[in-house]
Amino acid sequence: MSRLTRGWLFAVISSWLLFAVLPDRANAQKPGEGAKTPEAQVRAALADAIKRLDDGDTRGFLEYYFPTEQLRQLRQANAVEQTADRLKQQPEILDGIRTRLRKAAKGAPKFDRSQSVAEFILTPEPGDTPKPPEFKEPTVNDVKLVGLGNDLETVLRKAEELLEKKDTDGFVKNMFPAGELRHPEAASRHAALLQRLKDNPKLLEQMATDIKAMQKLKPTLSEAKDVAEYRIPGTTIEITKTQSVTTPERVFKLQLVEGAWRLPDNTTPARRAVALNLTKPLPAAGQFAGAQGQEKITFERFGDQWRLAP
Repeated sequence: MSRLTRGWLFAVISSWLLFAVLPDRANAQKPGEGAKTPEAQVRAALADAIKRLDDGDTRGFLEYYFPTEQLRQLRQANAVEQTADRLKQQPEILDGIRTRLRKAAKGAPKFDRSQSVAEFILTPEPGDTPKPPEFKEPTVNDVKLVGLGNDLETVLRKAEELLEKKDTDGFVKNMFPAGELRHPEAASRHAALLQRLKDNPKLLEQMATDIKAMQKLKPTLSEAKDVAEYRIPGTTIEITKTQSVTTPERVFKLQLVEGAWRLPDNTTPARRAVALNLTKPLPAAGQFAGAQGQEKITFERFGDQWRLAP
């Protein structure tokens, strides 16, 4: 995926994928802002985390309190909003998180020497062991795929023709990943994508240019011959008579699905990974394992903000 971020494929697919764009909260008051001592700050963050869950603000909870590395992964997968929505649909997980946060609020935090890590040991109570959430396969629509065939040269030529005719609807239906076309919200996502392409005609031109360049290249096929990889070399751009820059190589892939070549399906594995993530007790179910069989919740300070640590 990282290789595609420089190309138009990522630009197009990212608008269809989970399209979770974090809101700009730079001017919003941070949880615990104004509290003077580390304990007051971490308690304010803990209270705010509980309130967000009570209010159903699962997205705000993820943004402000999810462990940093997990939040980074969700952002890279464009999956923040979908994860927040899935949490709302699984109240047993939210109840588990809330229960442990409320237990932590009853205790006293233990700080490290830097006063930047606060640990709450949770006192076990009868019936504390939660039932692991059941894994549920993401919902998909039963859509019969169309395509441009199984000959790569023909597919690229027809795809170029669709773009040059500005037939974006035909391009999407014939070339977009199966996971996108079978997504339960495919209709609204399709409409949003077409509007985005309409508002950005230069993107269509670049797509047609890149497909034209791909036709001049010999693709590398996977061992199963179901993935074709095209590498478009970087180009040198002269800035001044003595200075120039070389753009990086771009990698594009096509995937053979049900007898036709189309853009690779990153949506299906991403949605399944989110669903699997929610069945794990750490951190989705709110269980933060402690030493010697104890349960604990750890908060870590980043700047003036406290958030959960795994």
